Amino acid sequence: MRGYNRLILNLFLLLLITSLTFLTDTTLAALSVFLSVSLNIILFRVLKPFNKFTVKREIDKTQVIPPAELTTSLKIRYEGSFPANSKVEFSCKTLNLDINTGIVVFNPRQDYNLVKTFKVTKRGLHKLSRTKVTIMDWLLISGKTFIFDDEQEILILPHIYPFTTATESLGAGIIGVVAPNKRGRSSEIWGIRDYQAGDDYKVISWKAMAKSPDHKPKTKIMAGEVGSAITIVLDSGKDMGAQNGEDTSLDVGADIAASLCYNFVRRGTDTGLLVFDNKLRTLVKPDRGDVHIDLLLRHLAQVQPALDKFIVTNLTKTVQQLPAEYGRKLVLVLGRTDDLLLDSYIPRLALNKDLIVVMVHNEANKTRAEQIQKSAKNAGVPLVLTTASTVRQTIEALERWSYAAIARA
Repeated sequence: MRGYNRLILNLFLLLLITSLTFLTDTTLAALSVFLSVSLNIILFRVLKPFNKFTVKREIDKTQVIPPAELTTSLKIRYEGSFPANSKVEFSCKTLNLDINTGIVVFNPRQDYNLVKTFKVTKRGLHKLSRTKVTIMDWLLISGKTFIFDDEQEILILPHIYPFTTATESLGAGIIGVVAPNKRGRSSEIWGIRDYQAGDDYKVISWKAMAKSPDHKPKTKIMAGEVGSAITIVLDSGKDMGAQNGEDTSLDVGADIAASLCYNFVRRGTDTGLLVFDNKLRTLVKPDRGDVHIDLLLRHLAQVQPALDKFIVTNLTKTVQQLPAEYGRKLVLVLGRTDDLLLDSYIPRLALNKDLIVVMVHNEANKTRAEQIQKSAKNAGVPLVLTTASTVRQTIEALERWSYAAIARA
C-alpha cells in the first residue's frame, strides 16, 4: 500500500474515533483535515502535475585544462494548469558540486533557469549525476520522483606548462627536428636561427640578415626529415599515491608528462607514452598532431595510482623490447624511492637510451631521492628532483635537456 493511501486510512480511523467521543469540535477538525488531505492527494493523482515537467541540462565545456571555470545551466519548463511544488537536484562528488534548488513553486507555463559556475583544478574523469526532479503535492505530504537520463562526463586534463623558448630563437634544434645538414630540405620554413659554419648557402635567409640589427647571416630552419622519436614513461605505482603538497605525486608526475607530451608534439616530435607499475598498463605509439595530443592527455588525465609498486627491473625488460619507432630518447618520471635496485638499473636503462629521470618526491623520501640522484650522476645519467612546488623549474630543466639531446643525435 502506498504511503498516502495509508495516511488517508489513518485519518479516517482518527475521524471515526473522534466521532464516537461525541466531541463536536474535535470531530469537525478531524473531518476538515481528512477532507483536505484526501482532496489534495486525489487532485495530485488526477491532475498529474508530475507529467508536465521538461528538464534540459547543459554544460559549456566537457574537456578543460585546469585551472578553469565551468558553467552548467538547467532549464525547467512546467506546462501544467495549476501551480506545482518541485525540487531539482544533481551533483558531482569528485568536484564537491551539489546542486539542490529546494522546494520551488512553479506557475503554469513558467520557465525556471538555474546557472551555476564552478572552478575545477583536479585532473580526472568526473561525472555529473543524472538530474533528479521531485514533484510534491500541494500540502507537501507526498510526491513523485523522476530521474532524467542526462549523466555527463567532464574530463579535467593535467596542467600544461609550456616551454619558454620561442621556436624561432632555437639555434641548437629540437628533438624530432633534425639539423639542416642532417635532413632533406622542403619548401616549408620552420624557423630562423643564426648561421653556423657548414650550413648550405641555399638555406641562408638574406632578408632576415638584412633586417637583423647586426646584419649577421641567418639560416632558415626547413621542415625536412623527422628526427628521433621520444617516449615518456610514467610511474603509476602505489608510491605515486603519496601526498605531495595539495596533490599526489601522481598528479605532479602526470602534469610533467602531459607538459612534455604537449610541448614535444607541438614542436614536431613524434612522442609516445608508457604508463607502468609492475607491468605495462598503457602504451601509446609515438606520433604527432592534435588528435595524438588529445589521446595522450586523455590517458594522463585518467591515470590513477595502482595497488602494486613500480618495479624497475620489469620496466628495463619492457623498454629493451620496444620497437625502434619509440626512439632512443627516454624521459622516466618516477616516484618510487625505496627500491635499492634503482641505483644499478637506472644506468642500465641508459645504456641504449638517451635517458633523463625525473624523481617526484616529498619530504618523507627526500633523502633517499637525493641518494638516487647522486648515484645516477656518478653514472652519467641526469636526474631532476621535483615536488609539487617545483614543477615549473623541472619543465625548464627538461626543455634544456631536449636541446642538448639534439646536439648529441
